[in-house]
Amino acid sequence: MWFKDTLKNARNSKKSRIGVLIFLIIILAIIAFFFEKVRWLMIGFIILMLGAVGMQVYDYDLDLGKLWETGSLSESRVESVKDSDGNSYQVITGNCNRKEYDLNCDDFATQGEAQNQYNQCADSVQADNPDIDVRKLDIYGLDGNNNGVVCEALPN
Repeated sequence: MWFKDTLKNARNSKKSRIGVLIFLIIILAIIAFFFEKVRWLMIGFIILMLGAVGMQVYDYDLDLGKLWETGSLSESRVESVKDSDGNSYQVITGNCNRKEYDLNCDDFATQGEAQNQYNQCADSVQADNPDIDVRKLDIYGLDGNNNGVVCEALPN
């Protein structure tokens, strides 16, 4: 059982994922060096792996199914979020990616304005993640008590 936990922790560790990618790049480079017939194929794989390292370093994750379906990088953005119990989920945030979107209550003049923007993004994210109750995850950190009402301190 400890092995499963170790693998899970390694998978959730950014350093471990980058380490594995670098290890694979080294193996591909060795294969490309010794086997001339597959050299260009290995160089192509190395370029893809370097792209994967870049995505890991900059926390830019994509859902390949959504990317294939829409052809849009921005619509296929994926974000790791945790619920109040500490469970981690991979959520397709698309155009409402929280790192780029960065909603804060200070950005809104009224609670209604904040609620409308939050609902718009929550509905968009929910449509792409039907198995997860997105509102309970409070992706943007605007609903501290998870009652569905965001930025309650703002005037109506």
